[in-house]
Amino acid sequence: MRSIKHDLEEQRSALNRSIKSLGTSRDADAGREIVKDPYGAASQTHDDEVAATMADRRSRQLQQVTAALEDINAGRYGICRECDEPIAKARLKVMPFATRCVPCQAKLEDLRQAA
Repeated sequence: MRSIKHDLEEQRSALNRSIKSLGTSRDADAGREIVKDPYGAASQTHDDEVAATMADRRSRQLQQVTAALEDINAGRYGICRECDEPIAKARLKVMPFATRCVPCQAKLEDLRQAA
């Protein structure tokens, strides 16, 4: 468990650095000169959208990692939120922030696809 907690703490630090870096980059880009060339403007818009998507993805990952660390501290890490059964160690090794066992996650995904 100590190894997983250590890995999650490192991942949290890396995500925080990445989010900060993306924010700094976006702030710097906000002050750039307006491009009058339509192709240049399209490229800048695309770059802005990619950066925003990356920042959003990193923020969601950070939330998952933080929740996993909170679960470790509360003594409920590795327990499925749906069925209260232990989550397989192999799953936690690959996805340390998993909150559901494979069968419960599969059911959830099936329900989402059916909707």
